[in-house]
Amino acid sequence: MNIISPPDHLLTLDEFVALPEDKSRHYELQEGVLTGAPRPSGWHQRIALSMVVALDDALPPEWEAIFSTAVVVEERWPPTVRAPDVVIASVSAIDEGRPLLFPSDVVGVIEVSEPGSRMLDAVCKRDEYAVAGIPLYWIVDVGPPVTLVDHRLSGAEYREVWRGGGTYTSSELVAVRIGLDALGSCVRGAAT
Repeated sequence: MNIISPPDHLLTLDEFVALPEDKSRHYELQEGVLTGAPRPSGWHQRIALSMVVALDDALPPEWEAIFSTAVVVEERWPPTVRAPDVVIASVSAIDEGRPLLFPSDVVGVIEVSEPGSRMLDAVCKRDEYAVAGIPLYWIVDVGPPVTLVDHRLSGAEYREVWRGGGTYTSSELVAVRIGLDALGSCVRGAAT
């Protein structure tokens, strides 16, 4: 296991990209400060996969849903880079194979929220993604019950257009139908 030692300075985007791979942690950059959390659990990844599958069927051909791709939400010094659980990005940007995507490449991000990340997802990341100009932000909370909050960009802030459990249906921006209760069963199955 290769654990990255905390740097003694604020990182640039180039330094962040050059970090060695660490399979034990999930890294982001917040105002130049390297932050890390344990890698997501299997059921966390299962929820993210379910979101990708639901979106793949609904997205137009120029957009694709992918996992944990780093997105630069603030490029100017000191930079901020987030790694949402799911990113809806342009196929052309994905095909370029760049290590970082930029807000102009992204139409939406999804965070799977659980104890330890709820405040970060609901306040800090929500504000960062809005200021970056990302049109769509969903927070899927593992609950129980599993719930989804759909935020849409309005000016430089998000407005909440839907919050709840059960079945989420949207025809605006992304036409999709997601059974949140089915996602909950994969979480409950992991906990029993």
